[in-house]
Amino acid sequence: MIQNLIFDWGGVLSVSQHQEAVDRFSALGLPHAETYFVEGKNWGGIFGQVEDGTITVDDFLKEISTLCRQEITFEQIAYAWWGFFSHLPQGMLRQLEAWKSQGYRIYMLTNNNPFMMSYIRSEGFAPEGKSFYSYFDKLFVSCEIGLSKPNRDIYQYVLDDESLDPAETVFVDDRKQNLIGAEAVGMHTFLVEDSENWIGPFKTFLRTFS
Repeated sequence: MIQNLIFDWGGVLSVSQHQEAVDRFSALGLPHAETYFVEGKNWGGIFGQVEDGTITVDDFLKEISTLCRQEITFEQIAYAWWGFFSHLPQGMLRQLEAWKSQGYRIYMLTNNNPFMMSYIRSEGFAPEGKSFYSYFDKLFVSCEIGLSKPNRDIYQYVLDDESLDPAETVFVDDRKQNLIGAEAVGMHTFLVEDSENWIGPFKTFLRTFS
């Protein structure tokens, strides 16, 4: 029986948009911004490095300032990176609360960076005066762990940290490549193919384990 639900952020809990973020980084003066953000793949160069925690925020800002030939601030990068976020699917937060009330443990596992997380963790991001992370038992973020999907070690890290049984755990992502590592450590997986309309099919999926 499934007891633990682990969700990705972009394309699952949130609806993503791609070109807006690329345009914002281009507006900062980043040459060939689109080459760093290839859809369906992990981000390249320093963007991938800051997401997996191999470079610090300060080092990232120094390097991107050099690339853009002007001093770039944390706030400018946060705004540009937030361009990837379009909106939360209708009813998403209420559904997370419903699953929690049904006894599921709820987690987020995301390849992400301090700039995006500054928005996600900010007060007032979620409606009704609740912070976004209050809907979860715990958030696992690549830049804080020092590991990133699809490395199987990041999934094992989550299992070990929360003492979860992989046979009772399902990982939900919109990229097939990110499901492979989860399956390698024994988790069940669910692929999101429509970020606006996946909750119904996922409920059907969960019923197969009841």
